[in-house]
Amino acid sequence: MAQLGSAPALGAGGREFESPFPDSCTTENSQSGASMDSGSNAAPNPAEQSVGNAQVSPDGPGRSDRDQTVRWLAAILSLTAAAIHFGYAPHHLSDDWAHGWFFMVIAAYQCLFAVLIVARPRRWVWASAIVVNAGIIATWLVSRTVGLPFGPEELRSESFSAPDIVSSVIAGVIIVLSIVALSFPAVLQRQSQDRVSLRFAAFAIGTVAVVLGALMLTPTYTSAHEAAGHGHSETTSLDGTTPCELSGPPASPGQVALDAEGHSHRGPSPQVVLTQAEREQLIAQQELARTVVAKYPTVADAEAGGYRKSTEFVPCIGAHYTNPRLTFGFNPARPSELLFDGTSPNSKIVGLSYLVFSLGGAPDGFAGGNDIWHQHNSNGGLCQKGGVIVGAEAMSEDDCKALGGKKIALDNVWMLHDWIVPGWECSWGVFAGECPELGGRTGGTAWDEPAPGSAGAQLTAAK
Repeated sequence: MAQLGSAPALGAGGREFESPFPDSCTTENSQSGASMDSGSNAAPNPAEQSVGNAQVSPDGPGRSDRDQTVRWLAAILSLTAAAIHFGYAPHHLSDDWAHGWFFMVIAAYQCLFAVLIVARPRRWVWASAIVVNAGIIATWLVSRTVGLPFGPEELRSESFSAPDIVSSVIAGVIIVLSIVALSFPAVLQRQSQDRVSLRFAAFAIGTVAVVLGALMLTPTYTSAHEAAGHGHSETTSLDGTTPCELSGPPASPGQVALDAEGHSHRGPSPQVVLTQAEREQLIAQQELARTVVAKYPTVADAEAGGYRKSTEFVPCIGAHYTNPRLTFGFNPARPSELLFDGTSPNSKIVGLSYLVFSLGGAPDGFAGGNDIWHQHNSNGGLCQKGGVIVGAEAMSEDDCKALGGKKIALDNVWMLHDWIVPGWECSWGVFAGECPELGGRTGGTAWDEPAPGSAGAQLTAAK
């Protein structure tokens, strides 16, 4: 039955018909008509529809306070992660174009997602967020555990740092929001019974994320990131002409310099300013270390003192001779390894190396913060045969077995080079992972011509 008063009556010519009844009568009749029609098929007021205990949005899908809150929170989180990636992209571009552009592309996607999820929310937008952010987290975890199989950090497990942890956690929250949006769309279309609590929770999460993201872009983190090796100035850039560089790429990712965040970079070691007390203590420690140089000037002297060959000669780091009895603890006057320019009995010492077994992280070494210890545990570790290293970390397990060796991850073994031998004070730093003045050929000596196919051999052929 039609309801009286539900719409204005039209007279001739389409003009509104003025009811002769008072408003109160019209209202009363309308209510009476509505009462009589209560059992008919008349549609209920959309604003009064409900599912369970929560009302459905009268404006249709995507307009409920729950849905809007989730979408805006996801957008804010994505923009925050994008800001972090954009902020660190220039540092990584200076190291490797692929690494830097990865940051740029990821940041651009995160900005696009933020716009789309607010302006044109679609299921495929949410799905793309799950795929992309899961890929970001997976890449991050691989780089921090076993190391990526390509790039400047090839097979190098990097250290966790605050910026990457913050951005990865944000990516994880976006994944959770995306899963909720795809799995429970009906729930998001219901109006919340407590809008204040919902919006306060979203505001709190968004604020924490934005504040943390802003902190990651302050000089406390960005300047340290650049000073520790991600920004290469004229004084720290490589020119490709040192004997070490000419001999070829690093034999192992563990031998190159590490910055404060665990990234590896061939070149100068990062340096921090020492206090007066640290400097005086370091001087005393190095005086003790130099007594070892005088005691073991040749391979023959080292072997007589209990050291045994553990590697052939390797350019940039020398031939290693190890005394296993000295690996339990750090003592400047008792290095567990000595480095030589070859493996013949009269080969000369070029440096010291402290190989220390230490549970729970790097041992306390020299005074100050410039002694950055390294490990050789990527890709299953080094290939060893009879106590001698016969293959670097990049060697596969099958190739190692073919040589009669076994891959061993030295998870609790830490190493530190100390270039204090007169004439071998390496320009990349006294504790540098590599010595640029130490070239030569693997398996030979520091004085051999670079191996065929190396940068040095190609440069010689071009002259």
